Amino acid sequence: MRTINNLILFFLPIIILTACGGGGGSSDDSSVESAPLVISVSNFDSNVRSYEPKTITINSNYNCNFRLSDGNIHWVATNDNKTFSYRAPITLLDEEQFNITVTTITSASCPAGSKTLTHSASREETTLRYIPDPEPYNYVNLRTDYFAAHDLGFGGMRITDRFTATICYPTPEDCETLENELFGQDAHNMATGDFNGDGYEDMVVAWALFPHTIDIDQKVNAPINIYLNDGNGNLYEDLSLYENGVVPSHPSAYRLAIADYNNDGIDDIFAGSMGLQYRDPDYSNNFILPYSDLLLLSNSSGQLIDSSANIDDQNNGEGKECGFSHDASSGDFDNDGDVDIFACNILLVNDGSGNFIFHPTLGRSLQFAYGNPMSSLIVDLNNDAFDDLVFWNFDNRQESFTEEGFALISNGTANLENWTLTELPVGPFGRNHNKFNHAAHGDLNNDGNNDIVVAVTRDLPYYEGAYLQVLLGDGTGLLSDATATNFYDQPRSESHHGEGNVYLRDYDNDGDLDIFHSTRDFSSDLHGAHIALNDGAANFTSIVGSTMPQKPKANEFDNNQYLFKGLPINLDNEGCLDLISTSDSWMNENATKNYLFSLVNIRCD
Repeated sequence: MRTINNLILFFLPIIILTACGGGGGSSDDSSVESAPLVISVSNFDSNVRSYEPKTITINSNYNCNFRLSDGNIHWVATNDNKTFSYRAPITLLDEEQFNITVTTITSASCPAGSKTLTHSASREETTLRYIPDPEPYNYVNLRTDYFAAHDLGFGGMRITDRFTATICYPTPEDCETLENELFGQDAHNMATGDFNGDGYEDMVVAWALFPHTIDIDQKVNAPINIYLNDGNGNLYEDLSLYENGVVPSHPSAYRLAIADYNNDGIDDIFAGSMGLQYRDPDYSNNFILPYSDLLLLSNSSGQLIDSSANIDDQNNGEGKECGFSHDASSGDFDNDGDVDIFACNILLVNDGSGNFIFHPTLGRSLQFAYGNPMSSLIVDLNNDAFDDLVFWNFDNRQESFTEEGFALISNGTANLENWTLTELPVGPFGRNHNKFNHAAHGDLNNDGNNDIVVAVTRDLPYYEGAYLQVLLGDGTGLLSDATATNFYDQPRSESHHGEGNVYLRDYDNDGDLDIFHSTRDFSSDLHGAHIALNDGAANFTSIVGSTMPQKPKANEFDNNQYLFKGLPINLDNEGCLDLISTSDSWMNENATKNYLFSLVNIRCD
């Protein structure tokens, strides 16, 4: 194992390199002298950290310009072909050797020549929360021409908590009795934001522990971890960001909604609570107890403070009585300049300082009428500057209630009682059999109107199929389903597990929004980190196969090679979007482990 002293950077002022082949230049170039070519390199560090930004200057005893090979180094840039900036080689290992080549650009004043330099690259252990043990079994498969795995173990979790229960999930026929069993885990919800105000994109993970239907006295709180971005491709956890240096936790934090709720210029975190759920094996005792939503607000000292008490839940602080907030969304429905929250079909109105009260019209009226929504959005669909409310119903609603979901469309005012309720398009798996798991909005076809992508899966077989429904807005509040024509080829829609998050980001740097769908699957032969590229007119093509690397594997017995989950993020400010993914379970008899790692985007096309 490398010591910390081995990671200290040192400065090599000049490395003198003599070209192979003696006298240098070509036989027909009489202007080049016969003296041997000598190449000198300034500021070259032989010992570097993985993906570290470097700058070197190259000179010679001739009037030469140079090239650097980019096989092992990344983002090579130069203005004069003498001074070069680049990113060091990427490694997940304790230490690894890489060669880079300096080559002359031959001319009348410069002979042909080249020399090889060697970088000894080591992983960034100063920011790693966990050192991977063992090192990835499938190391050679963790890189493609487009992405390279980086910083395995910058975050994650290790679980030693155990439970004993008979679990029947998702149906009473799916029963299993487990004794002294380790809890399972999942990076259930991941989101980005700037949580320390430095301009870099950070990330937050709301972990979920499974099973989630066990009796109350066995439930264990899961952490909500925030990882800060150093701007150079690395994420790290700074405990001083949390109140009293303690990572916040929650027994059932579910959907994240990130926004600056108290108007101080720093992003805050809302996590809708799914309550305390319990099911007897025979379902004779089946309930969800209210439990407070989680609200983390930044304070004047730059810390995130648990401010959940700022939400008036109308239940004496015991949590909203709607129970399960499977959804959470944020926006400005009243156009007053602050960000409000819509969760469980209840509109929480912000006073501008991060204090929330029930809206008098939508306190629980929508929730009473239509139940708990599966997903929701706050988005302006009719271009009147007032964000509209969109929600998708659960699949297990009353048979008499056939609508899949609704948009509550504004009328140019904040008077909700005058807004219009319009039905959303039906899902792909038949009415009342669609699970609208998560949604995102943006202008997909560049017509100036907001559109929506909603991730849909089946009720039976349970969460089977990862389908993405494309809903195009006409600017009046109406949405039309364009999936059949605009995104007809979806290889994951039949057999892939469909629970996850959807994000709209520009992945190929062409100025339009692409789709990223994050899921988790143990049985299909397709990645859970799924990208679909937009042609600019909201026509989407899935990126499959060798574009994405494999997930790191602990040993040869882990036969699932495909990526689990993902989060689009700009880690290194190189102009490309990168990814966060998970190693999933590196389990042994003592602990369940899940390591977070990044996938650095090494080209933008």
